[in-house]
Amino acid sequence: MEESYALPVCELTGGKSAVVIDLTAPLGVSTVCYPDDPQYRKTWHIRMPESVANVSKIETGLHVGTHVDAPLHFIDGGRDVCEMPLDAFFGPAIAIDAPKRPGEEIETLDFGGADIRPGDIVLVHTGWGARINTPSLFDEGWPGFTPEVVDLLIKNSVKAIGCDSPAVDSPRGAENGFPAHKRALSAGLPLYETLYNLDKVAGKRFLFFGVPLRIEEAEGSPVRAFAIISD
Repeated sequence: MEESYALPVCELTGGKSAVVIDLTAPLGVSTVCYPDDPQYRKTWHIRMPESVANVSKIETGLHVGTHVDAPLHFIDGGRDVCEMPLDAFFGPAIAIDAPKRPGEEIETLDFGGADIRPGDIVLVHTGWGARINTPSLFDEGWPGFTPEVVDLLIKNSVKAIGCDSPAVDSPRGAENGFPAHKRALSAGLPLYETLYNLDKVAGKRFLFFGVPLRIEEAEGSPVRAFAIISD
């Protein structure tokens, strides 16, 4: 599968040459969903040559594969993806390289010296993305953000946060009431989970796009996430 595309000229990067990196995991039969979430299923509604066209349908939870969480996910009465401004889902970004072993958390020490600027989308490469679309995605203890990290990023006026693990709260965080989700979403920050190919952008600044479907009353949505890296 093609995962990067060379752009000879890109207006978004001021006329400089750029490369687009796909940060989205494919949705398919190998997609592994959060425990107890609805599983992804795609079936054919009609097929050629018996019909004039091919039309398929999907049944899925909204937190499947590479996706974004909106405040409504954990905040009763919070905004859904349709109510959030479009520019909440794209902008300047930085990917922090913070490799983690099972049971380790994303901590404030991982951000020491990082060039985080107000309005940034901050993504964290932990290495867990190598497990995406494998049965081991939810094995052991995937890394999540500590509440202190979320507080730090809110203090730095970031626009959104995300990671290559399946949830911004680790299993330990889930047991403690999902504090990373709740603090970030209370502050209005979109949360990106199960990002793919973050190893290709780790340690770099780039433009990030991760736009959800415009679904009314939806607390989240699959996204097609990608990075544009200029020379």
